[in-house]
Amino acid sequence: MRASRARTWLIIGLVLAAMAAATVYAIARAGFWLQAPAQTPVRADAIVVLGGDDGDRALRALALFRGGYAPLVVLTGVEHGETATPSALTWRADYLEERGVPRSALRFEVESRSSYEEAVNVLAQMRQQGWHRVIVVSDPPHMRRLSWTWGRVFQNSGLEYVLVSSDPPWWLPQRWWRDEASGSFVIMEFIKLGYYIAQH
Repeated sequence: MRASRARTWLIIGLVLAAMAAATVYAIARAGFWLQAPAQTPVRADAIVVLGGDDGDRALRALALFRGGYAPLVVLTGVEHGETATPSALTWRADYLEERGVPRSALRFEVESRSSYEEAVNVLAQMRQQGWHRVIVVSDPPHMRRLSWTWGRVFQNSGLEYVLVSSDPPWWLPQRWWRDEASGSFVIMEFIKLGYYIAQH
């Protein structure tokens, strides 16, 4: 009887240890999981730079434009505290123009207030303009949520999007829990992902 109990407790202990190890591993890999849907850029009709940019997304879009991946750049969303006009995106437009992107190559989408609305409005813009594929640029930890959101919006549309991440210096997926910026992004993305799944 004692031997049987000992074996039972040993098994329970091993199972709990395995669960604890799996949990620690999952937490440690959370940053990599969030960024995993990012894709290799391919040629497209336009490069879409999502709102809320601190400059890293515009920098990535500039590199893609210079690399000949698309002839147009779409700036979406309204920056914090700005009004819903193209002038609200002036700093990004000016940044790109000063570095060789012609103003004639810039387009604006100023109605969106969320990632979901950006997907819906960009899809409508693609249909209106006759575009077949766009490159969507955002920060690495956003990729998982964008993949889920854009996948649902574009489902059965016949149109394509390619998720391409920026390369911000603050993003440290290998040790996100030790860095304040990376840590806050990881936690917020899981909260937002849960909200988006529940709402859409």
